[in-house]
Amino acid sequence: MSARAVQNRRLARTLAAVNGNTVSVLSFDTEVGGRPDYSQFPDEIEVVRFPPSSAIQDIVRKLNLVRSTIVNRVATEFASNFMYPKSNLLIGALRRRVAEFQPELAIFVAQPFFVPLLGLQLESLDEIRKIAFFSDPWPYQGLPSPYNRHAFPLAGNYNRKLISQVYSNFDRVIYTNSSAVEFMLDHYPELKRNSGKLAVAAHLADELIDIPSTEVVERVRSSVVHLGDLSKERFSPQLKRAMAQCIHLHGMSFTFIGSVCKKLKQSLESGEFGNGVCLLGPLPDKFSRYIASRALANLIVEADIQDSPFLPSKLTDVLTSSDRWVFVSGTRRQPGVGITPGGGTKGICVPHDSSAIVDALLAVTHSHAVNADPCVGSLRAGAIERNRNLATKYLE
Repeated sequence: MSARAVQNRRLARTLAAVNGNTVSVLSFDTEVGGRPDYSQFPDEIEVVRFPPSSAIQDIVRKLNLVRSTIVNRVATEFASNFMYPKSNLLIGALRRRVAEFQPELAIFVAQPFFVPLLGLQLESLDEIRKIAFFSDPWPYQGLPSPYNRHAFPLAGNYNRKLISQVYSNFDRVIYTNSSAVEFMLDHYPELKRNSGKLAVAAHLADELIDIPSTEVVERVRSSVVHLGDLSKERFSPQLKRAMAQCIHLHGMSFTFIGSVCKKLKQSLESGEFGNGVCLLGPLPDKFSRYIASRALANLIVEADIQDSPFLPSKLTDVLTSSDRWVFVSGTRRQPGVGITPGGGTKGICVPHDSSAIVDALLAVTHSHAVNADPCVGSLRAGAIERNRNLATKYLE
């Protein structure tokens, strides 16, 4: 199961537990291991999978062999667009869930390619509040194969109508970052009439906290740490220059925990950063908050919205665990445009500019003493309390 799929379930679990509501959580996600009805949280979540029929898959597979871009796009749109909304499985699963648990809330956790599915009419469930939770802002990115080749290029007004239905048929639509909301409203202006339903739940804290190895702790306590994946959009020329200045002129070191783009690896191989960069690779999510609390400084980089409208998945871990962070807002194309994270009261938010990044990192590393070894129990208690407060806010 991917880290994102696990995170989705934890967020839904948090929302489900707030204020003692009786809640039904349905997760539409192909990234679930084991049986189709398998769930890490069987007490709260029913996983419903809707793969296309074998006949549809065979047709798409054959058409993809034809050397015609137009044919490929039409086949992809047909399989992705018009199969899901015709399914009655969703309504059946919902009715069984509602009849069994009689919930006050129904929370839908979905990957973006299920947006057409969620566009189904749900008037039959008027007796309960309906919450849609999206981990990704743009509904046509990250599609499963074979649909990832051409992401709904010919969808036009049909998909626009479905997306509008998502907003009109749900009482609340929750995204994981404000960039997602801005992106959707820019591309679908008609959604603004339902903007009062939108909420941003980027900072729900993870209650699963543990201590990594001594080697990792010793490394991060003297490093600027980036938690989460560093895509090619985030590793901009401005960030690259800032890192080089910090390493060669100020003696800093950087540690990246998660996957990194090929550009950063190439810079390391060419010796541009000397010994100032360490790649630790992905670590279990349960270590993230402890690492953030121990790091000399935490680096958060906002992506270029046009290419990759996602904030780092570990944003919540940093903002809820440390006041030693630098948030690089904006993009390399628009360095002055971006958001300020709402989850932290301290730290520094700077534009996407190399000099500003260097100055902020110097200020954070010089002005804040590293905390003593944090108590895992205290971190966990704080995360639980934060979850309750934020979930209450998002379900208002």
